[in-house]
Amino acid sequence: MDVDIEEWARGARPAIHDMIGRLGGDVEAFDRDPLTAVPLLDDFVLRIPWQEFEEDDWVWLSAQLTAFIAEVLVQRYGGVWKAVSDTSAPRGWMPVIEVLGSDQIPRQVAPTALVHEELHPVPQRIPRLIERAVTLAGHRL
Repeated sequence: MDVDIEEWARGARPAIHDMIGRLGGDVEAFDRDPLTAVPLLDDFVLRIPWQEFEEDDWVWLSAQLTAFIAEVLVQRYGGVWKAVSDTSAPRGWMPVIEVLGSDQIPRQVAPTALVHEELHPVPQRIPRLIERAVTLAGHRL
């Protein structure tokens, strides 16, 4: 498996950054602490007409929330993108964020899988999504 995960993940930050700005969020605050965007994204997810979503809409929302989780785990908890072999995945690998837990045990969080779990069948609240990601990483909010 020869994957340049950094190159693959490079588009995540600008995408969520752009979304925060388009929603009227404080991009500078987001850059300092991505958790400042939780209320903004939670309100957005509460208001979206997800019952009318088509596949492209779900893919877009999943990508945005995956990028958001990644930003939280990378910026606040020192996480690093990794590519883990996964024969069931279309690419043969799965992107994860590796984080050293507060107990000094390394953990891997698969943000794409986590977002998928939280979006289906009904999108859950963003605080719940972040709490699950942080807990899986071995930390507390």
